Amino acid sequence: MTDHEESHHRPHGHHHTKDSSPDEARQHRQAESQAQPFVDDCAPEREEMRSAIHALEAELAAAKADTLRAIADFQNLQRRTNEQEPRMRLNATGAVVRHVIPVLDHFDLALAQDPARMTVAAAVDGIRMVRTELIKALERSGVELIQPQQGDAFDPHQAEAIMHRPADGIASGCVSMTLQPGYRLGETVLRPAKVAVAP
Repeated sequence: MTDHEESHHRPHGHHHTKDSSPDEARQHRQAESQAQPFVDDCAPEREEMRSAIHALEAELAAAKADTLRAIADFQNLQRRTNEQEPRMRLNATGAVVRHVIPVLDHFDLALAQDPARMTVAAAVDGIRMVRTELIKALERSGVELIQPQQGDAFDPHQAEAIMHRPADGIASGCVSMTLQPGYRLGETVLRPAKVAVAP
């Protein structure tokens, strides 16, 4: 072979005769990935979760504040009620006493009479007058008389049947006689009337 032919087949120095190794390829890919900007696909979801957490924390703080205000208001109401209760009780008692005082005046007038000059009829009239004044005093305080009439249907909420007693023209289960009146204050029965009921 001639020198010209040998020079024609001799490989040039600047050409690679082999492919790159696997390590070099992996390093090349890592370099390319590091060169690209990082994109966080979960960023919108995380931001939404943060916003939801902030909203819940704000609602919790508002609920706590409302609860504390409600507790403070209730405690203030209790304190005012405890302070006003004795005064209200005293005012109610004073109103009843003011209505009863005139009745005591009538008793004093009756007792000031000379027994030697008083007849039985006059004494009875005086007692009747005092009772009438006492009933008026109770009514002014809101107390009502419970006095079922003969023939009324028996009402166990207003009266107490203590005996059976027949009466002409009175149906069974109806009041045949009122033995003792009762009293109520508003819807509260202070004492039921005592009655007899027809069998």
